[in-house]
Amino acid sequence: MNTPAPRDALATLQIKRRDERRGPSFLGRLVQLIGLLVLLAALGIGGFVFAQRQGWVAASDEWIPQAIRTLKQVRVTKVTVETGRSADAVVVATGYLESYQQANIGARAAGRIEKINVEEGTRVQAGEVIAVLDHKDIDAALAGTKAAVLRAEAELAEQEVAIARAKKDLERKTKLKESSALTESQFDETNFQYQAMVAKRGTLEAAVKLAQAKVLETEQMIENMIVRAPFTATVINKTAEVGESILPGGMGEASGRGSVVMIADLDRLEVDCDVKEDYIGRVLSGAPTEVAVDAVPNRRYHGLVRKVIPMGDRARATIKVKVEITDADARLFPNMSAKVYFLPEPGEKPPEAKEKRIFCDSAAIIGTGANRAVWQLGDDLRVRRVAITGGEDRDGRTEILEGLKGGERVVVDPSPELHEEQLVKVRD
Repeated sequence: MNTPAPRDALATLQIKRRDERRGPSFLGRLVQLIGLLVLLAALGIGGFVFAQRQGWVAASDEWIPQAIRTLKQVRVTKVTVETGRSADAVVVATGYLESYQQANIGARAAGRIEKINVEEGTRVQAGEVIAVLDHKDIDAALAGTKAAVLRAEAELAEQEVAIARAKKDLERKTKLKESSALTESQFDETNFQYQAMVAKRGTLEAAVKLAQAKVLETEQMIENMIVRAPFTATVINKTAEVGESILPGGMGEASGRGSVVMIADLDRLEVDCDVKEDYIGRVLSGAPTEVAVDAVPNRRYHGLVRKVIPMGDRARATIKVKVEITDADARLFPNMSAKVYFLPEPGEKPPEAKEKRIFCDSAAIIGTGANRAVWQLGDDLRVRRVAITGGEDRDGRTEILEGLKGGERVVVDPSPELHEEQLVKVRD
């Protein structure tokens, strides 16, 4: 029986290659991952830019790179609704409330604050003590000057007694001289003594007045350490505290405190506003006005033009005007923003029958005649062209007869490149 030959061991030997036993290396997989991330980032940025250009997304978030913020910036204003006489205003100006009398109050001498009697909102009368500076050293000096007065007065009283005695002696010597019982020289000696005592009385009287003047001077020094209200007003700002040192005349502002409080007469408020040079001819001293204060939206205050300041602002081309509010109430405070409507003189123009009128900034209106329109900004930050019918144009504002209802936001000085449904960004 034939036995089969054994298989060749070398023919059956197989060696597995390294790349067949393992997958890709770690470094290779890392390179592949980085490449995938770069590809995804490129696709994301490209897609965002494409979407932005198509108007699908808004580029208003701060995290968006500056390079892809391509939205057009615009300045907007609100369409206003005016009622009453303010709708007939010949000029409209904005400004801020201020007190007719307002002052920083400090002491007339340097010192450390010992006591403050007021807080913000405290109403003070003219002459009322607001604060007191430490003046113990001056009190001691005052006691010394008063003692000097007592001493001078005592010396004067003593001299009066001496004068009275000398006078009696002179009268007796005069009688003896008349009877020839006294020589001329003896009489002259007595008379000269009397005259000297009378002269010394004048010196002592002057010493008394000098001592009294020193008392008044020291008392005035103490008064200078007392801060009093110069007029009836309300404390609107407390600028120092007990223990702080102040200097007179505001000289302490650089190193600490120059005043204790700021007071203002809130019963007499006025609006400090700027009127364009082109319209200042319509503003007359004493003319009636209406004042709208942003903090009191449901109230219109009455006012009068108190003064037109005879000095222009070359850079801004405006004239400053002071308008006094005649019916101010407790809701008004200095530095509040306000709008002043300068009204025509009584009889100059009949009152309008309309209950309300709509006004728009003339710079927002494009076109002429029957083709006038505005670019209205919607809540989605897209602009839409709205046709309007405009009326009278006064002081940079145009009355809107049709097309707008009031409260809309419109683009001021719109660019001719704007188009319908364009996405924009509001300029601060």
